Amino acid sequence: MEELDLLLAVVIVVVASLSSLTNLFVIHRFWKLPQTPNPTSQGSDEEDEDEAEDEGETDKTPSKEAILSRRAQLIHELEEERGSRVLTLIHRKEPWSASDDDPEIVLEDSEVILQAVRETPPDKPIDFIVHTEGGLTFAADLMAMALRYHKAKVTVMVPFYAMSDGTYVVLAADEIMMEKCSILAPLEPLIDDMPASSVMSILKRKPIETISDRTILLAESARMEEENAKEFVKWLLIDHMNEEQATQVANFLVGGFMASTTPITLDVARAIGLNVVEGMPEKVRQLFETIEFTGGLRPGKQYQ
Repeated sequence: MEELDLLLAVVIVVVASLSSLTNLFVIHRFWKLPQTPNPTSQGSDEEDEDEAEDEGETDKTPSKEAILSRRAQLIHELEEERGSRVLTLIHRKEPWSASDDDPEIVLEDSEVILQAVRETPPDKPIDFIVHTEGGLTFAADLMAMALRYHKAKVTVMVPFYAMSDGTYVVLAADEIMMEKCSILAPLEPLIDDMPASSVMSILKRKPIETISDRTILLAESARMEEENAKEFVKWLLIDHMNEEQATQVANFLVGGFMASTTPITLDVARAIGLNVVEGMPEKVRQLFETIEFTGGLRPGKQYQ
């Protein structure tokens, strides 16, 4: 019995010794293994690098303050070169704007422009840079009237386009500056969001007894809108051409002979008798380097 107890004690001691040796071996091997990076930590490092790169790219984009300062500088330099007061009506998405909607001519535009024209001395020429798809007719008419009444020379510059009601503003100029591919557009009065000329044409296409009273009233309103637009165009042009020519131009632009998207190029504008000069001051081109274009890209050189 004593021999059995002694044998059991020896076995326990041997097993304990082997367990300790095994633990020491495992610890020794662990410390010798190469340390692999933690996947989570590696991802964080990569994200930090990406963020640093993004911050670097962001730093290359001019700030809002830098853009506005650059625009003011270019306008001041243009005024110095031409001895004029420079006004702008530029409708594009701003680089700092989160909105995808491009602004149009609104009543507030006319308030700003009218006040600027009133503050300009009567003998000071005005250079008006226009870049718009159109908008509120009433507001465009107000701006055109203010330019028409200004006693000194008024030059309207169209580097890209002045469409729809923006064309009214262009017609108020003594001189129009356009590039070879710049465009104006027909003037199309609308009635209930429909072209006035199309509404009036219904009366010629259907017997009167088959036309609703509402359509007849719309057609009468369309007739008045079209006549008013023609007379306004004639008034804007009468100092630059005789009455017969002004009437022909008004009929051409307002008479519904073209779709509202038909481009009126520099050559066409000249052909109908408008005083158009080809070319654009370099400062105007540089001004559009600060404008956000579709796709988030700005043409031209970057600047500090």
